[in-house]
Amino acid sequence: MRNFNKLFGPAVALALLALAYPGAAAEQRISVAVLPFTNLSGDANEAFADGFTEELAATLAKIPALNVGARASAFRFKAPIRDRKSIGQALSKTHLVEGTFRTDSGRIRLLVRLIRAEDDAQIWYEDYDEPLAGIFNVEEAIAKAVAGALRAPLPAGEPLVRDRTTNMEVYEKYLRAKPLIRARGQKPLADAAVLLEQAVASDPNFAPAVALLAFDYDLAPLYQQALRSGVAAEARAFVDSVVPKAERLARRATELDGKRVEGFVALAYADMVQRKLLQADGMFRQALALDANNTDAVHGYSQLVAAEGRIKDSLAMRNKLQALEPFVINYVADTAEIFWLDGDNDTAIRMLNEFRPGRTAELAQVHASLGHYHDAASVLREMNAANYSPGLLESAARLIDSAPAKTAAPESLPRLGNLGFVYLHVGAPERVLEYYESNNEAGYFQPISTTWFWHPSYAPVRKLARFKAFARSIGLPEVWRARGWPDQCKPVGADDFVCN
Repeated sequence: MRNFNKLFGPAVALALLALAYPGAAAEQRISVAVLPFTNLSGDANEAFADGFTEELAATLAKIPALNVGARASAFRFKAPIRDRKSIGQALSKTHLVEGTFRTDSGRIRLLVRLIRAEDDAQIWYEDYDEPLAGIFNVEEAIAKAVAGALRAPLPAGEPLVRDRTTNMEVYEKYLRAKPLIRARGQKPLADAAVLLEQAVASDPNFAPAVALLAFDYDLAPLYQQALRSGVAAEARAFVDSVVPKAERLARRATELDGKRVEGFVALAYADMVQRKLLQADGMFRQALALDANNTDAVHGYSQLVAAEGRIKDSLAMRNKLQALEPFVINYVADTAEIFWLDGDNDTAIRMLNEFRPGRTAELAQVHASLGHYHDAASVLREMNAANYSPGLLESAARLIDSAPAKTAAPESLPRLGNLGFVYLHVGAPERVLEYYESNNEAGYFQPISTTWFWHPSYAPVRKLARFKAFARSIGLPEVWRARGWPDQCKPVGADDFVCN
């Protein structure tokens, strides 16, 4: 997301939103975004301040009338804040919460403001100077004050900040981990895991930290070079070290707090990556019943249904997700991919090109599917080589540069990991399945890469016996019988199927 932040100023953000993400409509009622609090405590506390911002936004989101959103996208608007009207337009929010954050000698000092974005009018402000142990009460007080200033009714029955810990070191580590997990990547997730493991060890009953650690473990294999490069044995060792723990922690989180959506989201992901697709479907539905706007749930569930071949259903979810979070690169890249699968190549390319400094395999794949082989090769050469085994990107680039010429010896081609779409364009569809088979050997299912099978360019792969074996290995026929068959496949008798 940092790269995207450099590309566009606030004044053009709304126009980009309208162009890139069809269906993302501006809010008509009161709506709120929480901008990153300005950290006044030195660089070491930047993550603490960011984590507090995220937690305050989550607390405000429990007040339905405030329509709080763009909780991750708001971080592209870090201080100094210049044009609040443009920021409000870009995030589709009428009001902005902003402030300063300082910790000193065991105390937390905040200045918090509520601003009407349209005319920069200050609606409310307050100074807080409390012991760090009072941080939960401060979050509660800010949320209630904002609701009062906007005449938004509070939900009845229980505190807005329900999950608390008496151990402030635990809470601080939890807050510091939140922006790391939002950043994704191998190192951020590893650093977050260290913080959260310490937090959970100190207070195993603090449900937010338990759920967040489970989610970290769910995601961590995705960013391992071995998995991306298709090195199954090495990837398997890492998967086995984290995924079973993710499931146990997620179940623990749901037991600790049956109303906290994050535990159910983490459990849905744990089921999904372990190829328990029907269980994951049910768990995502349960999570979305608790919070229909939880972006991790919408993101994960849309990936799952797309992997099953339900592209239109996925696209509806992706449009909702982009309206909720317009500027998160992980979301945008996957949304562009779903547009591509739905036949909207122009939208897919436009969305991906907006993130040019973070060139992605998705963009290379779209270009290749259109016969733009040299463009695809250029994208591959601009990608981050550190994410792949040495030489793998260049091997893929050289091969796609040779398309559409057909290889005489498919078996002699180099292994390309998750760049195996290249094989399609040089007459080697059998080799495409290697990456998926290596993921199966590693014990980790990646739904977003499985969605690629439903593009027309993958028709030669869908007709292979190896594809049928792969589909059976991840349980797709059982899902199709329960949820409906994709257009490209149909049942044959009681136990068989055929795809075209």
